[in-house]
Amino acid sequence: MKLKILFLLLLTGVFFSCENDINNIVVSNANELNIAIDNAKPGDNIVFKNGIYKDLKIKFIGEGTKENPISIMAETPGEVFIEGESNLEISGNYLKVSGLFFRNGHSPTQNVIAFRTSKSKVANNSTVSNCVILDYNNAERDQDNLWVQFYGKYNTLKNCYIAGKTNGGPTVRVDLKGNQSIRNYHKIINNHFGPRPRKGGARGETIQLGSSFTSMSPSNTTIANNLFEECNGEVEIISSKTNFNVIKNNVFYKSEGSVVTRHGNYVTVDGNYFIGDGVNDQFGGIRIINTGHWVTNNLFYKIKGKNFRSPIAIMNGIPKSPEYRILFSISFYGCIFFL
Repeated sequence: MKLKILFLLLLTGVFFSCENDINNIVVSNANELNIAIDNAKPGDNIVFKNGIYKDLKIKFIGEGTKENPISIMAETPGEVFIEGESNLEISGNYLKVSGLFFRNGHSPTQNVIAFRTSKSKVANNSTVSNCVILDYNNAERDQDNLWVQFYGKYNTLKNCYIAGKTNGGPTVRVDLKGNQSIRNYHKIINNHFGPRPRKGGARGETIQLGSSFTSMSPSNTTIANNLFEECNGEVEIISSKTNFNVIKNNVFYKSEGSVVTRHGNYVTVDGNYFIGDGVNDQFGGIRIINTGHWVTNNLFYKIKGKNFRSPIAIMNGIPKSPEYRILFSISFYGCIFFL
């Protein structure tokens, strides 16, 4: 009986091993990658062999399922280097990308990573994780772009390291143009946003949720459990320009800017840590504009900013303005200040 059970276990192990081998498609160049993407089925894992890939324009289009997504992954996370004029575009459903390292180059398009492949083809229920974008800047500093741009719905950016953006444009933007991207429920979670130097002027946000053109649309985006370290691009680290967003449990460490409810309403800002040094008065906290916000359980440590860089700043409304409301309805609970 014991021998029979052992035989069945060994047979099962062989079966699953063969199944995993069938689902793993190993690629080592652009042509192999494109063939693998074109033929990918739910449950397939397209695996980049470790190495350096130059001028690689990835269009990841596929239809996975919730139980069996289609994945592009590094053989070893952090050992697949994407260089030169390279980018990643994703469209379809239930797609995953992990382990890629963008360095030594810049994107040939507006985005390094975009959750769409065209204006009509967007990604939904898709995830980019364990990736790095480091110093991946255009040659001209005044040439704007965005490193990660969200479209579609229910997409996630997690466990990534993103640092060193010097040219104009937000590091990450959630775009709400078109019904396919409104009320999107995206998640930006567990990432490390590393140093971004001062840009001078606007268009240097680390994260921008929507734009002035979609400022009263519901986004329902969550930004949680991220570390923002020396994100000094401009006065707004996170610029929330849409409704019903949640910004919680993040750490803002020596970052010269604030979390700002720029245009939208009904934003929850909860459980965040704002850490300064007691000397630099450029380190900000939370700046409130518009109505219906909840600001709860935040901690401010040695934040010495004044005016709109104060630990908590509430801006005046502008009567009859299309982008601001003069009426404020804001709740503050459980915030702690260490000066």
